[in-house]
Amino acid sequence: MFKMLLLPSPGWVKDVEKHGMLATAVVRSDPKEILKGVAGYQGRDGWVDVLVLVQPGEDPPYEAKMKCRLSHAIGGMLEPPMKDNVRYDPKDKQRVLLVDDINTLLSCRLKS
Repeated sequence: MFKMLLLPSPGWVKDVEKHGMLATAVVRSDPKEILKGVAGYQGRDGWVDVLVLVQPGEDPPYEAKMKCRLSHAIGGMLEPPMKDNVRYDPKDKQRVLLVDDINTLLSCRLKS
């Protein structure tokens, strides 16, 4: 059984959710690496870092670690070269947050 409670968000997450710039990001992390040691996990839905190539509208692409919930990363839903919607902090471009919800991620996986 996979059961989770939400862990608190890092302090910057709410600000990026509200005021961050929209972009797309290409997943670069191998799902096996994201979930290493997580089999049979029961507990709080923590945060994981996923290596991505952020593609802001007019600015050049850059690499960053996107924050997302563990529940979004399970089952290989985030695997290369998937494109996802993100928000990033234009003042600190390393603050990247997954915007897509679990239903969007699932529907993208079913289409591919």
